[in-house]
Amino acid sequence: TIHPPDQMLQTSPKAVVSTQSTGDRSVVMRTQRYLHEKEEGIPVQCGVYMSFQSTGLFIFLCCFGIIFLVLVSTSFGRKLLLRHPRIFTLGLVSREGATPDQIAQASFSITFKGYGYSGEVSGEPDRSITAEVSGPDPGYVSCSRFVCQAAYSVLKAGPRKVGVVTPGVALQTHDYIARLQTRGISFSHTIGDM
Repeated sequence: TIHPPDQMLQTSPKAVVSTQSTGDRSVVMRTQRYLHEKEEGIPVQCGVYMSFQSTGLFIFLCCFGIIFLVLVSTSFGRKLLLRHPRIFTLGLVSREGATPDQIAQASFSITFKGYGYSGEVSGEPDRSITAEVSGPDPGYVSCSRFVCQAAYSVLKAGPRKVGVVTPGVALQTHDYIARLQTRGISFSHTIGDM
């Protein structure tokens, strides 16, 4: 198990850090396995964590998630969610969708933090990297840009004889990020000593 350094993700004294149980880690590890076996790359260790600005927000989202899981597990609960999305999301989701003004005002930003070594791998990591990806509305605008540019990259590369691959493998050698940057998606990173 990989545990983040104490300072990792602590954006405020009241922040709560939790492991994220999504498929992200398994996709990263599958990419690393492929790169190690096929291209003799050095694999990285990966842990996925979420930072919540307060304990109250963390507890609220956990309760919301539990209620959602209970409702989606039955046909009656699914019907309720589909008929009354505004009630069960406290007004965040409606059957009408987002208005043009809401789409224009929405944006996203995600931060990745990594720790490693500048040379010999021993002891505690001595280098850090922080990367940020940001852009306009993640649901209607950015998502379509990511998907269209990924499809273009795969088509541009031509057929491969490797079977099913992860996005990290499929998009690693293309100008995917450069094309996204020309379409309003921002990528930045900083490297420092610890």
